[in-house]
Amino acid sequence: MTPHSFGDLGQLIHSDQATLLRILIVDLEYLVAMEAERILTENLDGEMVIAMPRDYPAVLETQNFDVVLIHASLVRSPEAVRRLNATEAGVVLSTLMDEEAVDGFAEWPGVVVVSKPFDDQKLVAAIKNAARN
Repeated sequence: MTPHSFGDLGQLIHSDQATLLRILIVDLEYLVAMEAERILTENLDGEMVIAMPRDYPAVLETQNFDVVLIHASLVRSPEAVRRLNATEAGVVLSTLMDEEAVDGFAEWPGVVVVSKPFDDQKLVAAIKNAARN
C-alpha cells in the first residue's frame, strides 16, 4: 500500500493508521505547561509530553519528538543549544516578553518565539511550522 500525504502537517496515512506529532512541552511553571498541553491537544492530533526543566535533558535522551516547545530561558547555554540541536525536533521558544519586542534569540536564529499567556492560534501555528521544518 502506498502512503498518501494528507493535511497541512503532511501526516502519512497507512490504511487507517496516522503518524501523529510527538510534542515535548518544557516550562518553568507546570501550570503553564498544562495550558500549552490543553491548547495543543484541542487543536492537533498527537502525543503531548510535559517535562520540568530538571527532567527534560533525560527525556530528550530517551525519547524522540517532532517538536519541542520550551521556555527561552532554559536554552541559552551552549550545552542546552547543543542538546536540542542533537535532536531532529523542531523548536518553538516561549517567553513572557512581547513577541514584537523579541526578534528571535541570538542562539536560535529563525526559531519562532511565542509569548505567554499563549494565544491559541499563534501557538498552534508555531508548532505546525516547526513540525514542517
